[in-house]
Amino acid sequence: MKNFLFAVAGVLVLSLPVLQAEARPTIEELQKRAVLDDYEANVLFGYNIVMDSNRYAPRYAGNGLRCSSCHLNGGTKRDGFPLFVAGVYPKWRAKNGVRNSLEMRIRDCFLYSLSGVMPPEEAPEVLAVSAYISYLSHGQPIGTPPEGWGVPTLPETGADPDPPRGQAVYKRECTMCHGADGSGTAAAPPVWGFQSFNEGSGMNVVPRLAGFIWANMPMGKERSLTHQEALDVAAFLHIQHRPFDPREGKLKKLAEEIYHGLSRLFGKKEPVTPQAAR
Repeated sequence: MKNFLFAVAGVLVLSLPVLQAEARPTIEELQKRAVLDDYEANVLFGYNIVMDSNRYAPRYAGNGLRCSSCHLNGGTKRDGFPLFVAGVYPKWRAKNGVRNSLEMRIRDCFLYSLSGVMPPEEAPEVLAVSAYISYLSHGQPIGTPPEGWGVPTLPETGADPDPPRGQAVYKRECTMCHGADGSGTAAAPPVWGFQSFNEGSGMNVVPRLAGFIWANMPMGKERSLTHQEALDVAAFLHIQHRPFDPREGKLKKLAEEIYHGLSRLFGKKEPVTPQAAR
């Protein structure tokens, strides 16, 4: 028995260099390689799309956001809509009433969060982002949501989300990065207006947006807001103008595009305030 155990240990020791050689390369390592195989090239292309969507997927992205605007740190940050979730797909999604493949979920993001055009399932951009998500999901359980996926669900606070209170918090904590008019800066993306996510996006759901804000904002001061403050800011952002939900019809979308064009020609429309919304 002792000899058998020594033999097994010897095999494991001899196999260690092989296991180490097969370890997943980092993105930085892939970027330095002169030659990539098909999978590695797709992973790197997917990473580039996530980090700079308008540059690497311009025919489908439609606003001033990039995938990493919501999927923080390239989709690696827990409680910041991480992308190491390949193992939970396919899964039912109430939003479109079907069992979604990973590729379908990616296509939806182009349509809603990036307020663009839904790419076909076989589009290289979709396959590349899918490869990157699979790469990030290496070692994660199959069929079980990984720890830290999505964003936290905030507890009941005993008070309704209040846009005027949220406006005050936004002015105090958010304008430096996102701008007083919500149009974004070099430091952070737009949070309302035509360059932000549309009304059909998951970010336009107050509890989900509040969980994202509380867990991740302001950057460098994460979780410094109270739950109520996060809910109030989410409510304030929810009532601001943004692109229409694409499910509401092509005529409405056409009217929006005409209005957007006229706004750029003759000047910006003032953002909606809580007082005006009421």
